[in-house]
Amino acid sequence: MKEVVIALVAVSFAGVAHAQSSVTDKQFLAASRCSALAASENLGKLDTTSLEAFLSKESAGRKPSVRVSATSEMIATRRKADTADGAKKAKLLAERQSVCAGFLTASQAAQ
Repeated sequence: MKEVVIALVAVSFAGVAHAQSSVTDKQFLAASRCSALAASENLGKLDTTSLEAFLSKESAGRKPSVRVSATSEMIATRRKADTADGAKKAKLLAERQSVCAGFLTASQAAQ
């Protein structure tokens, strides 16, 4: 779930400098969502230590509105993940395994 996304993120950032950060605001928001999915007990909690460190580092150069959006996205996603069942739970697990794979793998590799 993390390796593919991280590889894509790394390639897209190789030639693009985004202020003081290595990811776009959209990618930062996606990583925030992935953090919530990874932290959900209902989905099977994963180690989020490195992803949280990545988000903390990346938030430094962000506009306040982006940081607020990321926090709101985390809270809403965590709420959905913690209460999901059946097809909704399967959909969130699939997202965590695909879209989030890159963020989880990349943040662990960065340590």
